[in-house]
Amino acid sequence: MDTLFHGVLGATLCSRTGLAGGRRGPGSDFKRRWLFSDWTLWAAFFFGIFPDLASLGIHFMMDAFAGNGVRWHGIPDFVFFLYNVTHSLLGIAVCYGLLVAWKRALWLPALAWPVHVLSDVPTHGDGRFITPILWPFSDWGFSGWSWWVHPQVFFGGWILVAVLWLLVIVLRLTRRKT
Repeated sequence: MDTLFHGVLGATLCSRTGLAGGRRGPGSDFKRRWLFSDWTLWAAFFFGIFPDLASLGIHFMMDAFAGNGVRWHGIPDFVFFLYNVTHSLLGIAVCYGLLVAWKRALWLPALAWPVHVLSDVPTHGDGRFITPILWPFSDWGFSGWSWWVHPQVFFGGWILVAVLWLLVIVLRLTRRKT
């Protein structure tokens, strides 16, 4: 799916403001300043977009600084190497382990990274951007439905995120006050 979707999905599933906060949510300031009071919301958004930023984002920034605009052709090989690292189970496991060892509080928002990759598996078809979850041991990837070719996959993903946020709202509104 697109990078923005990954960020929003990560924030939805892996922050205290989202579903991971359950009925309680991020804390007492939720109603007043929910958008700014929960750092896990923004951290989960970042970890949700990180795999694409750390690979394709580098290519697009290099092209932008060179005055070429956004180009999908001529992507250097090192970008595909970074894509493989950031979209593989081994890369996730190593980086997640180091992150949590360094800063224990990141355990929840950093889960947005594997959520990103798991949502890429069925939404990327054959070709250069098939999700290499078994890399470096294998180049195998599931041949899914390319979200950029099938609009129903794209819109279905966004509808799913909207439904999940509605569920969060319902959970918070029906919470028993203790």
